[in-house]
Amino acid sequence: MRLGAVLIRGERACCFSLTETDAGSDVRSMRTVAVPDGDGYRLTGHKVFSSAGPFADFSIVVARMAGTGEEEGDKPLFSAFLVDLDSPGCRVEDGATPMSGEHIESDIVLDDCFVPAANLLGEEGKGMRVALGRVTTNRLLHCPTVLGATRRAVKLTLDRTRTRQVAGAPLLMLQAIQHKVADMATGLYAARSMTYDALAALDEGREVHTEAFMCKLFVAESAFRILDEAVQIHGKEGLTQGSEIEYLFRKIRMFRVLTGTSEIQRNGIAKLLAFNH
Repeated sequence: MRLGAVLIRGERACCFSLTETDAGSDVRSMRTVAVPDGDGYRLTGHKVFSSAGPFADFSIVVARMAGTGEEEGDKPLFSAFLVDLDSPGCRVEDGATPMSGEHIESDIVLDDCFVPAANLLGEEGKGMRVALGRVTTNRLLHCPTVLGATRRAVKLTLDRTRTRQVAGAPLLMLQAIQHKVADMATGLYAARSMTYDALAALDEGREVHTEAFMCKLFVAESAFRILDEAVQIHGKEGLTQGSEIEYLFRKIRMFRVLTGTSEIQRNGIAKLLAFNH
């Protein structure tokens, strides 16, 4: 509870460390391991794409419990830990720079890093539930950010089509352009509406696993189509580095992969529909 309070007040920052080089969508293949040691655990492994890592004070690290997994012939068990990033055996390294150009991610490298038992998040062996629960919520919470960027792209496109002159008339007077902006605005409205509906259900405490998959899929794909049309309508300006539309396109393109690819979202939707209906 105290930790939540300092987070809310902005006194400490947190990042989330789940993904590894060979454990992205197949997250259960992670190699980071936690070995019980007296009144705590020793963690060893290498996490990548830890968002907010460059300025975080601690990380939620998910690790496989030593002695579990395919090599031992059983199901792997995972636990989640709160790891102070200035702990001995823990270092934060510069992560890969994404196509948006933002320096927002780090690698978290753990080398026999001791974590007190009090820093176990939830129950031992239940860490994957913690991790996937966070990812489900994150899928929804990323959607409004993407919708805001998409709304900005629609506004910039409308401004351009109203002012750009072609054959003595505004670009927006061409029916081909009118149809494009109509589809862009409609796609944005649909994506925003389903996101608001899912977030309202989440606020009410309802289960939104299927809705989170659906929103992530639809918002990501719709936003990408809208930004692609925005670039097309802006012409050479839309291809020029430094223009806002060009930057928004790169940023939005990433969302089709972040927090799970569109293909992973479809897999999740199909699985939940098969088992719940």
